[in-house]
Amino acid sequence: MKQKNLLIIVNIVLIFCFFLTACDQEVDDDSNLPARYGEFGRNIANELAEKFPERFPGSDQEEQAANWLVSELEDLGYEPQIQNFSAIDSDGNGIESQNVIVEIAGMGFHLDDEDENSESTMTQSDNTESKSIEQDVNKNYIIIGAHYDTPIKTNVIQESGDGDGIHNNAAGVASLITLAQQMKDLPPGYTTKLIFFGAGEANFAGSIAYFENMTEEEKSSLEVMYNVDRIYAGDKVYAHSGVNSIISEYEKDYEKRQKLYEMTDVYYNNLLLTNNDFALYTNQNIFSVDSPATGESALFREWTTHIGDHTVFDEADIPIVFIESFEYDVDSYAELGKETTDSYFANVNGIIDFSNLDSSNYLNTYFEAAELEETEEVFVDSSESQEDTESGVTQIISLENLKQNKNIDRLERRVNNVAFLLLECSRYAGSDYDLND
Repeated sequence: MKQKNLLIIVNIVLIFCFFLTACDQEVDDDSNLPARYGEFGRNIANELAEKFPERFPGSDQEEQAANWLVSELEDLGYEPQIQNFSAIDSDGNGIESQNVIVEIAGMGFHLDDEDENSESTMTQSDNTESKSIEQDVNKNYIIIGAHYDTPIKTNVIQESGDGDGIHNNAAGVASLITLAQQMKDLPPGYTTKLIFFGAGEANFAGSIAYFENMTEEEKSSLEVMYNVDRIYAGDKVYAHSGVNSIISEYEKDYEKRQKLYEMTDVYYNNLLLTNNDFALYTNQNIFSVDSPATGESALFREWTTHIGDHTVFDEADIPIVFIESFEYDVDSYAELGKETTDSYFANVNGIIDFSNLDSSNYLNTYFEAAELEETEEVFVDSSESQEDTESGVTQIISLENLKQNKNIDRLERRVNNVAFLLLECSRYAGSDYDLND
C-alpha cells in the first residue's frame, strides 16, 4: 500500500510539472523530449519473444534468433559478425552457440574549449602531456552487451503465460537494437561494440567465450562493459557498479564507480522521471554483506551480488555497469530475492524470471491495465481539460492529453530510456572532453 501511495504522489508531482509548461499552448511535442524513440524497441522485444519463445542455450531456436538479430542489424545498415563457440550447459551437456557482434566507430573526443584556449600558456611538455592524455582516451572503447537466449521455465503455474522470455531477455536485447538505431544519427564518442551474447543462461558461456578470445591489448583498452538484463518485469530499474569497486567495508574505488555515476548524472540532467516517468535507481542499502571478491564485510551499496554476462569482466578488474530490474528496498540481505513486491505475482513469490509468467502476452496485458488504473486514480475527472480562457492557464490536463504526451507503456518506456542512458554514456568521456565534430 505504501508503494502504491508513493507512486500516486510521484504522478501528482509529474502532473504539476505539466501544469508549468501548459500555459496557453498544447503540451510540448514528444519529439523534443529525451528517449522518445517510439514503438520500434517495444516491437523488437515482442517479436523476438514471440518468434523464438524456446530460444534456450544451444537450441535450434537460439540459432534462429541469432540469424534474426543479424538480419535486423543489417536492416539498420550494420555488418554484424558471428562468433561461434562451444560450451557446457547447466546440465553438463555440450552445446553450440554464437555471439552476434556489431562494432560502431566512435567520433572520438578532444579537450574542451576552455582547456584548448589555455594551451597558449602551456609549456611544450604540458602540451605534449595533454595531447597524450587525449590520445589515451581515444584509443579506448566500450562494450554494451545483452544475452538473447532465455532460460527453460522451471516454475510453471496454471496461468496463461507461455514463458517466451520478454523479461529475460528480449527487452534487454531491444534496448541494444534501439541503441544501434539511434547511433546511426548520433554516433558514439567511444568506439562501441554491441554484443548479443548466446548461451547467457548456460553459466554466461557467451560472454566468457568472448572474453577468452580478447587480446591483452583489447582488455587493457576496454573503458567499461555495460550489461543489460531483465529490465521489464521488476519493480524498479537499477544500475550497479562491479564488485571490483569495493576496497574495504566503507571504502570504494571511485574510478571503478565513475561510469555508474556518469549514468546517474545522465538520468538526473535529462529529468527522465519528470519527462518520461522513468526512474533509475542505485542500491542504497545501509547494511554490510560479505564481498564475493574478498569474503570480507562490505557495505552493500551501489553494487550487487547478482552475477551475469558482466561478471567475467568484473573479475578481470574492468569497470562494469549492470542494469536490471529488481527490488533492493529491503531491511536485510536475507530479505533480498524478489523482482517485484506486487501481490499479483505472489503465486511465483515475486520472481517472474524462470516462470511461465515471463510472457509477452501476460506481462504486456497486466502492466497496461495496471498503469491505466493507476493513472485514472490520479485523474478522476478526465473527460476534458479545463482552461481559463481569459488568463490562458490550463488548470488541469485531461487524461486523454496526458496519455498522448506521456508514454505510459512500461515496455516501451524502459527499453527506450535504457537505450538513451547508454547512448549518452557512450558520448561522454568526462568533463574535460568534448565530442569531435
